[in-house]
Amino acid sequence: MRLHRLRMCAFGPFAEDTEIDFDALAADGLFLLHGQTGAGKTSVLDAVAFALFGRVPGARQEGRRLHSDHAPAQQVPEVEVEATIGGRRMRIVRSPEFHRPKKRGTGFTREQAQGTLTWVDDSGPALTRLPEIGEAVTRLLGMSADQFFQVVLLPQGDFARFLRASSEEREELLERLFDTERFGGVEEWLKDRARQAERLVSDKSAAVERIANQIAAVADCEMPAEPDYDWAHGCLADARTSAGSAHERLTAARAVLDGAQAALTHGNRLAELQRRAAGAAARLTQLDAGAAELDAVRTAARAARAAAPIVGPADDHAAAASAVAAAQHQTERAATEFAELPEGAALLAPDADLDAAIDRWTGESARWEPLARRVGQRPALQADIGRLDIEISSAHERSEKLTPLLEAAPARRAAAVAALGAATEAKAVAQRLHTERDRCDAMIAAFESRAVLDTEIATATAELQTAHDSYNAAREHHLDLREQRIVGMAGELAAALVDGEPCMVCGSAAHPAPADAGEQIDVAKTAESAAARAEDRAAERRNRAQTALVALGERRTHLVEVIGDASAEAVDRRSAALARELADATAQVASIPTLERAVNAIDAEVEGWRTELGRIGASRSGRVERRAALQEQLEALDAEVAHATGGRVGVAQRRAELAELCRRAQGLREARAETGRAQRRCDDLTERLQKLCGEAGFADVVAVRAAAAPLQQIDGWDEVLSRAAAARAGAQETLADAEVAAAMAAAPVDTAALTAVLAEAQQHHDTAAREHALAVRIATRLEEFVPQFWAAVDVLAPARARHARVQGLADLVGGRGQNARRMSLHSYVLASRLEEVLVAASARLRQMSSGRYEFVHSDAAGPRGRRGGLGIEVHDEYTGAVRAATTLSGGETFFASLALALGLADVVSAESGGRVLDTIFIDEGFGSLDPEALDLVMGVLDDLRSGGRVIGVVSHVDEMRARIPTQLHVLRGTSGSTVRMHGVLGVS
Repeated sequence: MRLHRLRMCAFGPFAEDTEIDFDALAADGLFLLHGQTGAGKTSVLDAVAFALFGRVPGARQEGRRLHSDHAPAQQVPEVEVEATIGGRRMRIVRSPEFHRPKKRGTGFTREQAQGTLTWVDDSGPALTRLPEIGEAVTRLLGMSADQFFQVVLLPQGDFARFLRASSEEREELLERLFDTERFGGVEEWLKDRARQAERLVSDKSAAVERIANQIAAVADCEMPAEPDYDWAHGCLADARTSAGSAHERLTAARAVLDGAQAALTHGNRLAELQRRAAGAAARLTQLDAGAAELDAVRTAARAARAAAPIVGPADDHAAAASAVAAAQHQTERAATEFAELPEGAALLAPDADLDAAIDRWTGESARWEPLARRVGQRPALQADIGRLDIEISSAHERSEKLTPLLEAAPARRAAAVAALGAATEAKAVAQRLHTERDRCDAMIAAFESRAVLDTEIATATAELQTAHDSYNAAREHHLDLREQRIVGMAGELAAALVDGEPCMVCGSAAHPAPADAGEQIDVAKTAESAAARAEDRAAERRNRAQTALVALGERRTHLVEVIGDASAEAVDRRSAALARELADATAQVASIPTLERAVNAIDAEVEGWRTELGRIGASRSGRVERRAALQEQLEALDAEVAHATGGRVGVAQRRAELAELCRRAQGLREARAETGRAQRRCDDLTERLQKLCGEAGFADVVAVRAAAAPLQQIDGWDEVLSRAAAARAGAQETLADAEVAAAMAAAPVDTAALTAVLAEAQQHHDTAAREHALAVRIATRLEEFVPQFWAAVDVLAPARARHARVQGLADLVGGRGQNARRMSLHSYVLASRLEEVLVAASARLRQMSSGRYEFVHSDAAGPRGRRGGLGIEVHDEYTGAVRAATTLSGGETFFASLALALGLADVVSAESGGRVLDTIFIDEGFGSLDPEALDLVMGVLDDLRSGGRVIGVVSHVDEMRARIPTQLHVLRGTSGSTVRMHGVLGVS
């Protein structure tokens, strides 16, 4: 994998669009990524990781705060990387999930993560789905995100912890880097099989114990500790014997019960016959004593049957007589009511023609009907005239009220228009005052800033002078040391001479008299390097102070231009006056909408009033004409009514009088007709009733009603006579029965004693039946459980043997049981991978430690039975001892960590198909090295880049900036971080 270009926008500390050209940085094969703490060095690596995999390494992913706080909240964070992976060049653009302000209302809206992958070499279609992008990158790299974070972004702190970690902690990291899932799957498979075998044994054991408990509960015996075949068979045999004995006892009890039942049945039959004979004799005696009462009942029943057909006609005759009396009374009342009317009294005679009078009155009423309808409309005419009078009066009052309002309206409108014009002119004045006040505010702020800047300029001038003096002193010291170094150059060159090799000055292989500089050579070289660094630092401080002073001077010049010739007191007075004038003008401007509404309201009122006056005048004329017409109709109607009635009564009263005459005449006519009909019916019923009484032998209706009885009573008398006859016949038949006669001759029977004997026999039989049923049920259930018990015992032993074999194998593979090293199968595979890593890392560790150290793999078990197999120790060539990696010093730990990281990168690269990782980043760790150790590490890095790799070193150590000319400098600022490239051709 080789990186070409990286672009970040609103990502981490980078608020603005920031681009890094890795092709330019990779020209020398080694570059330094440095900057202040918190500037964003690690964020550059996070951007590379996020662009490739959609997430960042380690704990920084948990915060999920990738949007830059320096960028606007609505700015979309975006990372773009262009890289060649697996021989294919691609461009990936990603934006993380973030929250932006809502476009409407308050609060935030979550924006989902997005991404695109474009093949720059046109080797495939573009991808837009995040899972597809991640799969493509993982497939081409041949490694997962966790592997990439460990072997490409080498975090030295993590490897130092890995070096000192326990076996369990190392196992966690190695499992992320190496695919041991299939070996873990074998362990889990064996664990599952062992658990299944254990569950099977447990189920089979539980089945045996459950069936044994059922056998013991049914047989009512104690279950032994280890139930077997003999115990179960003995329980079944005992149950069968008990069932046979219970059956014999039940048979004997049933025979005794049958004898007692037969004796009780015979005794009850004899007692019943004796009771029947005594009852029959008593009923005959009772019937003989009540013979006279029965004869009287028989006579009354015959008379009641004869009177029954006459009761109905007698009731009809009585009803007809009542109807005649009622009709006569109604006729008299109708005649009285008819006589109350003047014209009715003359027609009371029986021969008067009521029908002709009714026809005459009806015709007269019909002639009055049209005039009556017109008279009925008179109240409506009067109401309409009254309503019109009210409306005409109201219209007149409204007209008198609107007239003065219309006359005063022009003056009101002129006053409102004048006020609106003044407010409109104040609007332009307010704008001018706003502009002048802003200019005064700017001048006041400039006066305040100039005072602050004067103090800062004085401080910066002093700082520049101090920095300049320090730089001159450091430069003079550096030049002095360099002069001393030149003086002692011969001794320094002599110290580098080797016997048999040519001199780099004269070329001779013989060195007869080399110069002797002693210890001053190394001291002078170290002091010169320190002096050069001190001079650089002093120059940088002087440049910073000079830049700051120039910036402050430019700011003060700008403030002087803003202030001009004005004084602070004059500006303050003018600002106060402007504030008062602006307040007055603003108040006038604020009243413009109110004044506009007032003018419009006056115009609307005037228009409404004029419209209303026109409408009132038109409607008033129409109402006056309508009222005159209605008054003429009313006067004409009154004149016509007076002419028709002669002034005696009104039309309605006369029509009501005629209607009442007709109604009473019709009532009298109908009452007379009904009286005649009722009298004729009463005469017919009287004749028929006399005929029926004579035929039945009754003297009159009174005798009929005395003999009559209700039908229910007659039926009751018949029932009494029938029951008496049936009772006599039944008693005589019972006494004539031979079996009853024989029973009467026998002695009385004691049924209570026979019942007691039967109850005792039944109790003995029930007890024997329960005992037999219980014995049979026990034997039946044991015949069911015992074969089940035998079958369960037969399958338990093979299940236990299989569980022992599977559990032993699972314990062995899982690092338990007979596994002396306490190492699981996947730990064993990881140990093999770790051994490969240590072999690859030892080569670089020997180079960086000048051949002193190399890694040693330890597969010993951990303390207190903990898992082992992943131990890391160090072999010391100086002492020949093998010791723990935790005994290394700080610088040695850095050697070991870097070697381990590089070795792990080589092994994981080989594991992923031998793909070459052209770009590697090494993050921090160089600050703990002395110059000699740093030379050795730089030699290793040179070897790495000589193979075509690009090494990016992340460090803030000053010595690294002196050793690595190609640099990517991350600068921290108040508005976000920026980057600057140094030592790259064409870039500064």
